[in-house]
Amino acid sequence: MQSKYQTLQTIYELVKNDSHPTSRVVHPNEIIVRQNFPWDESVKHLEELRSERLINILLHSPAVIFITELGFQYIHAALTKEGNLMYAA
Repeated sequence: MQSKYQTLQTIYELVKNDSHPTSRVVHPNEIIVRQNFPWDESVKHLEELRSERLINILLHSPAVIFITELGFQYIHAALTKEGNLMYAA
């Protein structure tokens, strides 16, 4: 499993129980404290996920991140099929 999808799973875990998960604001620090990746690697993951249209990033101060409907469905399907991606080989 590519590390960027572990980052997507982290975002998914933060928003999945919200009544409108694609509208839930996620701040970068919420992601960082839940992962074991260096900040520069996390930024790379976020940029790659944005290029795949799995998340949106609004460059405010601080930046805010939203999972897209495509991203939500992608990671939900992967988790349903494979279980927890954070620990997948």
